[in-house]
Amino acid sequence: MDTTGFLTKIGPLRVVLLALAVICYPLVLLADMEPVGIGVIPAYVVPALVVILFFVLLLDALMNRVFMVEQGDEVRSRNRLRMRADLLVAAGLVLSWLSWFREIGAL
Repeated sequence: MDTTGFLTKIGPLRVVLLALAVICYPLVLLADMEPVGIGVIPAYVVPALVVILFFVLLLDALMNRVFMVEQGDEVRSRNRLRMRADLLVAAGLVLSWLSWFREIGAL
């Protein structure tokens, strides 16, 4: 499957959601910045955004699963692709941010 077909099947809003979540992966390295000036964004905003994105991705995966019920093969195939993309990106968020959240939870 080519990239254009993949992006068409996923949909533009979901592509933005997935891209925003993927952009948050490496920002865990900046999450311990001093929260002064621009450091407020990686220190406070991004960790809150990660939690929100995680739950939105799981909700989107659940809704795609619900919409697969009693549909044709083409619709189920498209929704299955969307659901797997959501779950894969959500797993990436967990893997990249787990140690940081675990560290602040131990305090």
